[in-house]
Formats: sequence, structure tokens, C-alpha cells
Amino acid sequence: MRALLPVLALVLALVLALVLAAPWAPGAARAEDAPPRLRLAAPPVPQALALLRAPHGQVLRRAGLRAEFTPWRSPEQLRALVASGEVDAAIATLPTAAVLAARGLPCTVLAAYSAPLWIVSATDDGADAAPGAAPDALAAFRALEGEEILLPFGPGNAPGLALGVLAQAAGVRLRMSHAGSALEALNLLRLGRGGHALLPEPFATRATARARHGAALSRRLDLRALWTQVFPGRGPMPTAALVAVGPAAADPVTRAALRGAFAEGLAWAGAEPGAALALADAAYPELGALLRAAGPGRPAAPCTPDTPLSGPGGEAAARFMIERIFDLCPDCLGGRLPGEGFWDMGHAGS
Repeated sequence: MRALLPVLALVLALVLALVLAAPWAPGAARAEDAPPRLRLAAPPVPQALALLRAPHGQVLRRAGLRAEFTPWRSPEQLRALVASGEVDAAIATLPTAAVLAARGLPCTVLAAYSAPLWIVSATDDGADAAPGAAPDALAAFRALEGEEILLPFGPGNAPGLALGVLAQAAGVRLRMSHAGSALEALNLLRLGRGGHALLPEPFATRATARARHGAALSRRLDLRALWTQVFPGRGPMPTAALVAVGPAAADPVTRAALRGAFAEGLAWAGAEPGAALALADAAYPELGALLRAAGPGRPAAPCTPDTPLSGPGGEAAARFMIERIFDLCPDCLGGRLPGEGFWDMGHAGS
């Protein structure tokens, strides 16, 4: 019996090693009986509220999954997180997601969304366009012929590419200059060192608050309204998406759960803006500060992200955007269009 003890110990050690080395899977049993963990990431944008909410929602719980959140602040940082296997799903712009796929990193688009992108202008008339709807959007865009537009990020970023696609299709020539950030572009406008800037929310709403010093600013044109006039019948203007990366991108059950949790979180943020702001303050203070910076009496407005684009219609809209960006700047997508494995936006109504 004593002679068998070393053999039994060796067998036990081998079994333990195999158990510890087993790959993660949504349905796999774990020694500590804890559900599998998904690592979610997003930049400081209103849609990040959906991922902050996901660990507390019902969709992941019903799927037997748990989640934790981490912020990312640049496409380079996101690419590093994905390459090192430190994230399972993230909010990313469509060009960033395409670059990940082009570099051979597993990446699948689960749902897209149409984020507000405003051309904000220095003005003295106090005019401020209504979000999402502008019957004269194309006329207002053509009136910018030859004007300089400050872009909030560097070359190849999604806001500038969306503007470039629209300018090319509408035959409008613009002079595009790059600022280091949306806040920098906004400050340049206020200092009178630019006439127009392309700003996301909540910076566009923040811009309309009149400062004691500097130029008065107004939201001149919502690119989403312009998109529907320049490309009628092509659906909303998708700029960013929820993507699954790494092993999670290969598992259809996990992908469906992530898509459902994203939709659930967006709906919750729209229905409970006060609670959404409180969650951002506690879990992502940088996002909370940005949302509240829109101005007194208006902090809840940017907390209402749009309904996600999913199903066949959402996929068609996202593919159309990717194709237009490729026509404009192939290198901005990594030099090639993504393959079929890049898309899993669910069925109609999902």
C-alpha cells in the first residue's frame, strides 16, 4: 500500500493540473461554484452605462454569467487589452473593431448604435438645432463649403471618418483640422480660434451653455439627420458597437447574452437617468463628471442612449457604414473589409 502512495499522489497532481488548466466556457463548472466572469470595457461615453449596469441586470444572471467593468481611453489601449486577453467585450468604434479583426484578433460585432455627432458653430443668434431631426440638414451642410472643422481626435478616428464619408457623398469640401480631444476642440471654439467643431455628446450639449467670456456656441447640425438625407433608405448612421473579443467572440451563447445585456442596460439608462448618473458617479467617475458637465438642469439628457441597432436591419446599416469608410480610407480599416465572422447582430427583434 505504501508503494502505491507516490503513484496515487502523482495521479492526483496530474488531475488537479488538468482541472486548473481547463479553458473557460460559459457552461463549465468551477471549483468555487462562481459563475464565469466576463470582463467588459468602454470609453467615457453615455453608452458605457449599459455595461456598467450589466453586472446588476437580469440577462447575464439568467445566462449564468457575471461581469466586471474596466475603462479604456484610447484605441491603442483597447487593442492592447484585447491582444493580452484582458477583455471579453467592449464598446468600440466600427473602424477600431475592423482593425482588430484585420490584425487577426477574434472580434465580432454584436450590436451597433448611432451616437449623436454635432457640428457646433460660433454664433451670435442663439440658434440651437433640435437633436436628430433637421429638414434642412443638407442645405446647412452645403453652407459649410470651404469652412474649417475642428475634429475632436486624430486622423482615422470614427467621427472624422463619418464626416468625411458625408462630405464625399454630398460633394462638400471641408478643411478638417485635428484637436487633441473633444474638450480641446470645444475650448478652441470658445476662445475664437475656430468657427466650427465636430463634437460628440455630452460635449455638444455642454457647448451651448453660454460662458461669461468667449464666443457663444450653438449646435448647428446633427450628423444623424444629415445621414438620412444623404443616404435615404440606409437606416441610421452607426458609428460604434458592442463587440465580443477573444474566446467570447467564438461562443454564440455568450454573444447572445452580451447583446441582450447591452440592450437591457441601454433601456434601463433611458428609463432611470437619475440612477444611471449615480451609477456612473460610483463606478466610472470620469463618465459621471462628463455627463453632469452638460450644465445645470440638463445632466439627464445625455443619459438616454439610443436603442441599439441589431438584427438584419442593424447589420445592413453597419455594413453600409464600413463599406463607405473603406471607399474613403482602406487603411483606416486595416486595409481590408472584415469577413463574415465579424458580424453577429442577432435576428430580427433581438
